[in-house]
This record gives sequence, structure tokens and C-alpha cells, in this order.
Amino acid sequence: MQPFAPNLQLVDLHAEPDTKNCSMFSYQVKPDLSVYSNNYSTGCDCSKIEICVEFKWDASLDAFDDPFIEEQSDIPSFVHPSKSAKDTLGQITAYASMQLGSQYCTHAFSVLIVQDTTCIIRWDWEGVIVTCPIKYGED
Repeated sequence: MQPFAPNLQLVDLHAEPDTKNCSMFSYQVKPDLSVYSNNYSTGCDCSKIEICVEFKWDASLDAFDDPFIEEQSDIPSFVHPSKSAKDTLGQITAYASMQLGSQYCTHAFSVLIVQDTTCIIRWDWEGVIVTCPIKYGED
């Protein structure tokens, strides 16, 4: 990825929680992939993350539905109603809250990748904007 993002470092820290900023939480904050600017040193530091990327390998863990697929339900919603999907939504919301709470910024971006589909997410203090699912190889 370095040729496409020369001023960013993509760091796999899925097994290394942030112990500096998030030690008081009852859960560990450790995004699968953390994107940092070039001044990154070592370890997970939520106060310096530019973008959090979360990977899920099972489609049942996808937090979002495509609201434009008619056969899904009578009530259009982009949040998948299953418990496992809501757990994923809680996880990525916690990461966004941690990032917004430890940085002086008005918004944050994250990416959720589920199998061959991704959603780009923009978080701010008012809510969230989620792209429709982007399917690799098709879109």
C-alpha cells in the first residue's frame, strides 16, 4: 500500500491493545489495522490513529445491510438486526468513540471489511454516515 499512501503507515496491531489511552475501559481497544501518519513510533496509540480498519471473515458479523435491496424487509434500515452484527457495530463504535475522545478532531473515518465487501464510515459527534457496500471486483 505504500505507493498509494506515501505519508501513511498501515500497522497490524490486532493483538496489541492501547494501554495508554484506554486502560480504564472494561474491554481492550485493538483495531485489526491502524493507519498512522509517518510520525508513528510503536504500539497501539488511539490518540494518533488516523483510520481504524476492522476485518470480519464471516458474513453474519456484517453490521450493515444494503437498504436498497427490496427483499430484506418492509422497513428499510442499514443496520443488520442480528446480535452478532450488533456486536460488530458496538465494536467499531467503541473504536470511533475512543478516537474522537482522545483527539482534537471534528470527525473520524473507519473502514469495515467483511469478506469481499467494504463500507467506509464517517463518524462525528452528531452521528455516522456509511457508504453502501462496495464489492471488490464488481464496484
